[in-house]
Amino acid sequence: MLKLVNLAGGLALLLLGRKLVWCLYWLWCWRHGRETPPPIGWLPGRDGRRFDAHVQARDKEA
Repeated sequence: MLKLVNLAGGLALLLLGRKLVWCLYWLWCWRHGRETPPPIGWLPGRDGRRFDAHVQARDKEA
């Protein structure tokens, strides 16, 4: 059971580390006036398209 918890914790740390690296890269691009990279989700299979679609639908309603 402890190995499963350690595995889950390690996976969570890897995903958070991936997001942290992306955030730092985004800030670096923004600070130097370069085009910022597209957003990434917390999980590798998600890229923010679902959120963008939600925002666009909300803007159409207003």
